[in-house]
Amino acid sequence: MSERVSLLAVFAHPDDESLGTGGVLAKYAAEGVEVSLVCATRGEAGEVADSSLVQEQTLSSVRETELRCACQILGIRNLRFLDYVDGQLARVDPHEAEGKLVRVIRELRPQVMLTFGPDGIYGHPDHVAVSSWATAAFASAADPSRYPEHLAEGLMPHAVSKLYYSVLTKSRVALMEREFGPLEIELNGEKLGLFGWDEELVTCLDVSAHLETKMEAIRCHRTQLPPQGRFANPSPAMRRAMGIECFVLAESRLGTNLEKEADLLAGLR
Repeated sequence: MSERVSLLAVFAHPDDESLGTGGVLAKYAAEGVEVSLVCATRGEAGEVADSSLVQEQTLSSVRETELRCACQILGIRNLRFLDYVDGQLARVDPHEAEGKLVRVIRELRPQVMLTFGPDGIYGHPDHVAVSSWATAAFASAADPSRYPEHLAEGLMPHAVSKLYYSVLTKSRVALMEREFGPLEIELNGEKLGLFGWDEELVTCLDVSAHLETKMEAIRCHRTQLPPQGRFANPSPAMRRAMGIECFVLAESRLGTNLEKEADLLAGLR
């Protein structure tokens, strides 16, 4: 490798990084990849699983501490917040949010980006917004005509090689429904359901060697995921499923077809 390979994950809330991609982030960090994370909010609008954990501190402060705990366990070197309000990302000026991400990309200069797919896993408006911002920033970070004020600060354009969406397959959704029953998530009075992608469109990586690290990171998020909850203490079937993480290659500048790969860093090392 002529330069250190780096990866940037972009998500909406504390725990998104661990639940969806904790195994992949731990895997690549253990292999010497510089892994960074952008979190759009501090999760201050989420439900609290154990109110005894939130006393004098604000919920946002507690959840930031939980996220830093998870980052340390997963091997994430750089953590950046966009400082937006949880639950309000659909109201954010997308040009502003995209610009914040372009700044991070031009500073950290990753080769690979991970974010939500356009479905946001289950249609969560915050997830959908972050997917849109990150996808736009992937293109804009390489364009000197976009956010030219960065150039005056010494932040040169940077072309990220690949953009991946973190997704669930239809078989994973079916398993979760067998384990947990009908998966309807209520948000602001609206019922949302999980989206599953066709297996033939998806690259699934076996991260079972890093499952314990992923589980330890998940357990950092104590205010959201109680120790005996279904994700922090999963059934054997769910543990096996959590050892597989799936992605769709959304964009590539490597001159290859957008096809399934066995390694998100294929062509880069």
